[in-house]
Amino acid sequence: MNFEQLLYIVEVTKHNSLSIAAQNLYVTQSAISQSITSLEKELGLKILHRSRGHGAVPTDEGRIILKQAYEVLRKLEEIKETAHSFNSMVEGELKVSSIPGLTTILVKALAAFKQDYPQVNVEINEKSSSSVIEDVRQHQIDIGLIAYSPDWNINMEGIAFESLFEGKQKIYVSKHSPLAFTGAISSHEILDQTLVTYYGEFMQHFVHDFFNKYQPMKILFTSNNLDGILQAINESLAITFAPDFIMKNYPPVINGEIIPVDLVNHRGLNISFGLVLSEDKHISILLNKYIHYLKSEITKI
Repeated sequence: MNFEQLLYIVEVTKHNSLSIAAQNLYVTQSAISQSITSLEKELGLKILHRSRGHGAVPTDEGRIILKQAYEVLRKLEEIKETAHSFNSMVEGELKVSSIPGLTTILVKALAAFKQDYPQVNVEINEKSSSSVIEDVRQHQIDIGLIAYSPDWNINMEGIAFESLFEGKQKIYVSKHSPLAFTGAISSHEILDQTLVTYYGEFMQHFVHDFFNKYQPMKILFTSNNLDGILQAINESLAITFAPDFIMKNYPPVINGEIIPVDLVNHRGLNISFGLVLSEDKHISILLNKYIHYLKSEITKI
């Protein structure tokens, strides 16, 4: 048994495919097949069922072996990380993805992180929650920051989710709107209003849930351009739903052009905002450090 054999069975299982594993590991498919067969003979049991129609699927015994293989590979990564940490100048790369609206938190954490680790390259991207989860599952990124609710039909297999905070959903209106002076408003009192919505999974789930509980509202437009949404509100053309922790950092809200109003008598979806990590990927020292800075920024919300 050797390192490559464990790496091969883990990579094949991740994609249920020898060919994809071969491409990712830059070896031939036959080399992977022969290596797995050799390991199975050495252990005296079948680790993977391999067929043209169903790809490569772990056997019951194979699942137990794979769990231990993941642990061995993680330990090897820890050894490399420990040795690397002894170097005077820490170098490396982190890939992070977030849903729109939370990027500001990631960047603030990055600014603090880079002061202590200037040689570490951090790449940040904005994506939908489901895309972030899939990238984490496929090890395309190291960590993600998403909105999540158990009510959503999202595949969380192999994903560890850590809830960090919950945002309060509010209504945002122009300072010239009569609603701006109410302080709080019930759901039924806004049903005659025109709505602009952000084109994101979190907001679309919320709006769909709201319409189902009450009635559909007139929608002026849906966009992923937040500046356009803010302009429509500022011009008194529409109102919007949004979490307070996202909107409070935008200039029109800061300077009072757009007013937040509490939404009462409405139990929204149970939505948390937090970190997603792969259950089968080693958390590096650098990633742990960045998570520390990230959580420090979140405590300021």
